[in-house]
Amino acid sequence: MVLFRLIGLLLITLALMALGSDALRSLESGQVEIRSFAELWALLDKASLDAFLTWVTAHAGAISGPLDTAFSYPAWAVLGVVGIVIAGLIRITRG
Repeated sequence: MVLFRLIGLLLITLALMALGSDALRSLESGQVEIRSFAELWALLDKASLDAFLTWVTAHAGAISGPLDTAFSYPAWAVLGVVGIVIAGLIRITRG
């Protein structure tokens, strides 16, 4: 339980960091610049993103469409929602 709570908090922290990064990029350029989740993953490790997308297409083709949609959302939104859901579910199950 503690491990999942820490994972949730870590994802929320990463979401806040991504939001801050987008805010700084927007201030520097003078226009709104929001990095998608796929762009953030590619920035960290492009090869693993390509391998994951290839694996999903080969083994679970039914979710490739919704997954592409989720990857186009802002990185801070994806990380934040997943982190909040994990932390919230652990909180509910713990009582």
